[in-house]
Amino acid sequence: MSIEANKDVIRRFMKAGDAPTRDLPAVWDSFTPDCTFPTLAARTGRSRFTVADYRTFLLDYLRALPDATFTVDELIAEDDRVWAHITIRGTHSAELRGVPATHRPVEYTQLGLYTIRGGKIAEARAVFDDVTLLRQIGGQV
Repeated sequence: MSIEANKDVIRRFMKAGDAPTRDLPAVWDSFTPDCTFPTLAARTGRSRFTVADYRTFLLDYLRALPDATFTVDELIAEDDRVWAHITIRGTHSAELRGVPATHRPVEYTQLGLYTIRGGKIAEARAVFDDVTLLRQIGGQV
């Protein structure tokens, strides 16, 4: 696939998760069946984090930020990899990162590195700006 086609995979994935256009079947379809999530595995202390694990993670996340929007600020691609700088906005409506709902607005960033195979995400590494998020919802930093 071309670099632009790989970037489009990430654009479609983000749009599918975005509150105004949320399409969870399209989110799930964004991944290869064997897709891995190494940073989420490390974050949760697991040796492996699968698409099924990600589904549970994302559904919990979307309960906490039901109006979450994902703005793609920048995409940089080379070969089969796409770097993404994303701004996430939403309202803290349920427990998130161990903090009960505050109903406060949040805005923070995510940096992701995605490996694309056959028009789908085959590996997703993402780092969230949890310090900014936790400060906004009154969590421990």
